[in-house]
Amino acid sequence: MLSPAAKVVLLKAVVEPMLLYSMGAGPIPESVLQRINLKMRAFFWNSGAKNKMRLVSWEKITSPKMEGGLGLRDATMLNRSMAMKNLWRLASGENEDMLWIQVLKAKYLSRSNVWLAKAPARCSKFWKALLLSREDLQPHIKWLIGDGQKCPLVGAPWHQFWLQFKQQTSASLKLKIADCVFPQTGQWDTSLLITAVGFHAALYLVCVHSQPPLHRNRSDRLIFTPSASGAFSFKAACNLLQNSVTTVSPDAGSWKIIWKCRGILPRIRMFLWKLMHDAVPVRSVFARVLRVATPPCEICGNGTDDPVHALFMCPKAEQSWLTSSIGLRVHALPVQARLIVRMLSQHLTEPDFMKFANHLWAFWKARCKEVYEGAKINVRQVNSTAHSYTFIANLTDTVRASLPRSTREQYETVHHISMEGNTCKMDGSYHSQGQAGWAYTLYLGQQILEYGLNSGTAASPLHAESLAMLQSLRAAIARGWDTATFLTDCQVLAAVIKGSLAADTVDWKAYTTILQVINIFKQHQGFVCCYVPRASLLDEHHLANRARIFSLNTLGYSFPSFPPI
Repeated sequence: MLSPAAKVVLLKAVVEPMLLYSMGAGPIPESVLQRINLKMRAFFWNSGAKNKMRLVSWEKITSPKMEGGLGLRDATMLNRSMAMKNLWRLASGENEDMLWIQVLKAKYLSRSNVWLAKAPARCSKFWKALLLSREDLQPHIKWLIGDGQKCPLVGAPWHQFWLQFKQQTSASLKLKIADCVFPQTGQWDTSLLITAVGFHAALYLVCVHSQPPLHRNRSDRLIFTPSASGAFSFKAACNLLQNSVTTVSPDAGSWKIIWKCRGILPRIRMFLWKLMHDAVPVRSVFARVLRVATPPCEICGNGTDDPVHALFMCPKAEQSWLTSSIGLRVHALPVQARLIVRMLSQHLTEPDFMKFANHLWAFWKARCKEVYEGAKINVRQVNSTAHSYTFIANLTDTVRASLPRSTREQYETVHHISMEGNTCKMDGSYHSQGQAGWAYTLYLGQQILEYGLNSGTAASPLHAESLAMLQSLRAAIARGWDTATFLTDCQVLAAVIKGSLAADTVDWKAYTTILQVINIFKQHQGFVCCYVPRASLLDEHHLANRARIFSLNTLGYSFPSFPPI
């Protein structure tokens, strides 16, 4: 009796946690996983009927939401992701006090490490599953070298050719990077390197890493590269196994609006999902599955009974859309349902798209009543029903409206920092392909003293923001400032600088730059970092975008306003 949207919630909230709880203790056999997938798929599609048509493949259903799926996870993929998590806990060294890790290390890793170990003839299924998951985890981990006390010299992913070092003895496996560096000079101990890894491997290390990559002020850390913080993320592991990191759906923008737009009930979102996959249960869809000729429309008798005709081109549908709250002219729409939703999601505002979705569902319900119950479609009644869906979905807004006015203003108004004394504003701009730009402006009260633009490459949005902060700090120091207020719209960066968030828990790709920023703030006690909303940094935001797009590197002085770039 549950709707498809409710079934998705039930599968996510009950079935997946049950599976993960069992998989944490050991792998589940593949035959059992296939039966679990069959049960999940049957539960999602069937509603009392044993042989109900499954109009969307299970692979699409279990793909991420931004790629057209429902976010459900395949049981096989959950099993592999949990094995990756257990292998990470064993390799990272963060949970060495756990009993199961101590047992595995004593039994299988006394003369090897987790990346080089082999499965004995007689070993547990849990250990075999961990070794099989190495192929999934190895390409996405690396050591972030600090003082060199934890990272092994061989058998650890800290350089590109770590798996090709053939000379690996039990003695060399125990060596850490710091053991092969002279503490007085900070240079490689070449004789020990040759003994440990052989002449050619030692020559490679000395040539590529002429200076040992050590940072004395922090410890070594194994990082999971798909995760921004460097810690293992189960969600990121699932996305890797689904190949969703490198796949960009052309309808990603439409999916984001469908799942995030306010005022749309869950069952209406599910109907839009079916419409995007051409799985709305009309006669043409059943004819395609059964491989028979498409019958005419059941309402007007003209045209084929496909989703586009049934919901938009039928005379009743055309009249309904023309008199709707958005006044849609259907003859200007594309010929495919997916393209219609994509076009409207791009051109309509969020409130108008909400009205479109609610009206679409109201007309579909009225059409089903005429087809199956004989009740004629009333266009005025359809519009009234669509308005009622909007009212029901927005009932939660009354909770916010019931708050005191002072509390609402605290969340709804934009707070501005008063511009007094030395103030610096900065912002960074980042593109997914790595291009970045950053900009800063130095103020004395309300007067602009200096502005700067720069462009380059960054590894993440936080990296671009930290580069903007670093450049602004250097500009303030060059002017001889002892006290200044630095304004940023990056909450994570501001929290790290203030010390409320540990630096080693944020984006590992920006870690080195953030350390430089923190050191400058420690050296200059008069420098203060404050978080402000983006509305307070609109000029710097636009300048950073221009610097990124046009690869600008500009420095200006004493301008009453920003010059045209």
